[in-house]
Amino acid sequence: MHLSSATLPCAIVVPTMSELRQDPITADWVILSPGRASRPKDPRGNEPSSCPFCPGNENRTGEAIDRIDLPGGRWQVRAVANKFPLLFPSPEAAQPPATPLATAGGLLLAGHGAHEVIVETPDHHAHLGVMPAADARQALAMYVRRYRALAEREPPFAQVVLFRNHGEWAGTSLAHPHAQIAAVPVVSPLVRHRVACQVNYFDTHRSCGTCDLLQRELELRDRVVLQTDAFVSLVPFAAAAPCQLHVIPRRHAANLAEIDDGALDDLALHLTRLLGVLRTALDDPHYNLVFLDAPLDLVHRRATHWIIDIRPRLTTPAGFEFGAGIAVNSQPPESAAGLLRAALAPDEPH
Repeated sequence: MHLSSATLPCAIVVPTMSELRQDPITADWVILSPGRASRPKDPRGNEPSSCPFCPGNENRTGEAIDRIDLPGGRWQVRAVANKFPLLFPSPEAAQPPATPLATAGGLLLAGHGAHEVIVETPDHHAHLGVMPAADARQALAMYVRRYRALAEREPPFAQVVLFRNHGEWAGTSLAHPHAQIAAVPVVSPLVRHRVACQVNYFDTHRSCGTCDLLQRELELRDRVVLQTDAFVSLVPFAAAAPCQLHVIPRRHAANLAEIDDGALDDLALHLTRLLGVLRTALDDPHYNLVFLDAPLDLVHRRATHWIIDIRPRLTTPAGFEFGAGIAVNSQPPESAAGLLRAALAPDEPH
């Protein structure tokens, strides 16, 4: 049956700003953000002159929230407010709550949060997998600075999500190298479940499950791709997609805010190598890179261990995956790890 706008119940309020809606049955949260449809799109990056992230076009992104400068005062990394945010920075800017009838029993919250873009380099054609580790280190330093700033914001947010999308299939709208960071007032059931599993493991074994898993993987070495002083990258035993990677800190920590300068130096070297390997072995695949860590309200810090999840977009989930909630991976993780190890330069440790 076709439902026209004329047949919508009069009590329903169609949002024009961001809203957070919770499903009344599953408790899953959804962000309704109509403004996101207006984002500029140039995922292939063919027009640097019109790119809002390139030097000379700073007026198109507005004043920087934070920046790291090169000698001479030119910027090297900029953090700016996202002009098409998932959530808005103050409750006053959000859509007023809808009527109870419109919520159908689910919760509805004003779309209060924060959403920033971290422009990683002035070079429109750079790539985190090929830029010098020293330049990547500056981008990562901004990641940490903005994470800490949002985590310490008052009134507090519930969760900070840091991610970068590379390529059109991964959801990027502009090709210029950048990451995004968002702070939200709720934590999804999926994240709560992940944390609950970590806490349950700790309560049973009196140790961190990720630390124990890392030790076993280093003993077996079948799925390990790259090791540096502070990080290990491996294809997870139950990888959900071909060549999925987990970058795991050797030192236990609940979130990125706890990283020290030495580990940040190492992460820059590690990530440039790892993303360079993906670029070489898989012909510059589109991918999502997400920092997975604990919600900000978590008390049990010894149970949770932050990691970076990297998922190349080599396949597309289909009906079974959506219906069953079970991923289908056509590539054994051990084969994926072997493929990526083979792409490392001969003199690089792995």
